[in-house]
Amino acid sequence: MAGEIHLIEKMGHVKCVDKAAAVWESGWWAVSSDTAARLIGGRIFLHKTQQEPSFFGGRIMDFRIETSGIWTGRIIFSFTPLPECKDATTGSDGWSMEKKIVYDSGRE
Repeated sequence: MAGEIHLIEKMGHVKCVDKAAAVWESGWWAVSSDTAARLIGGRIFLHKTQQEPSFFGGRIMDFRIETSGIWTGRIIFSFTPLPECKDATTGSDGWSMEKKIVYDSGRE
């Protein structure tokens, strides 16, 4: 079950990991692995604030869990950019802990 996740990204934890395949990563998010798995195939939107349109995002291809350092246990999403994931807005409802998740079959 895919959906979309909107995240407040203020720390610059977004990087291109494979230029030829246009694969990017964004992390280290406090999201459960079950939630991350449900979002594969969905879209990620990165925002500076809840009120601002997204500045980047794309189709979630996969995720991994950080295994060392200060971000141990946090989720890192890998995604391919989509033009429609830039300058996208979302309503003010549903935000919690700097994230908003909307599943295709409803909101969580």
